[in-house]
Amino acid sequence: MLDPFDVFKVEHNGTVRWLRAIADMERAKSYITKVLAVAAPADYLILNQRTGERIIIQAATDQRECPSNIPSFTVSSRG
Repeated sequence: MLDPFDVFKVEHNGTVRWLRAIADMERAKSYITKVLAVAAPADYLILNQRTGERIIIQAATDQRECPSNIPSFTVSSRG
């Protein structure tokens, strides 16, 4: 089974770049706040493939709902 939580970096122009898939939400949040935000401060998006829920994690570890200006997308396969 594929890991259901996809992690994306939100680029300055509003596009997103897929980084990796992770097994659960808590691990995804931890990876962002402890690894990614330290190495490359930015906003990161977690997409739950099962429910479609999207969460933005800011580099300062402040969490908020996904804003409407982030484009909606579907990832159908990883390869």
